[in-house]
Amino acid sequence: MRLVVNTAQYVQSISSETWVQFSIVFWGEIAMNVALIGLAIWTAVLLFMHSRRFPAFFIVQMICAVLIPLIDLVWVASIFSIGLNRPFGDFFTIEPLQVARMVVGAISAAIWITYVLRSRRVANTFTE
Repeated sequence: MRLVVNTAQYVQSISSETWVQFSIVFWGEIAMNVALIGLAIWTAVLLFMHSRRFPAFFIVQMICAVLIPLIDLVWVASIFSIGLNRPFGDFFTIEPLQVARMVVGAISAAIWITYVLRSRRVANTFTE
């Protein structure tokens, strides 16, 4: 739910001039976020249906949740670099808070993926 709210707030904060000049950046970001939201919803549906496909989708969702912020950063930096004819490094900056969030996300994903792969309870629950 937080991803939906953050995406809506982000889109509303973009100035019209920036939107016109770099619309491909924003549409790409929106597409990535919508895809991640769709994946999360489908994974939840599989969870509640006790589908045998749930563990695979859960693992994909966790990996995407870790990688999407990095992919998004590369996407934005690439388009801005090309559009403004400036070096890629000017736009590819990662703040310490972003690094911390990525590390926490990766650790969390590793723990949950390991649990889903090794747990007897998961194996017994998602059999249909």
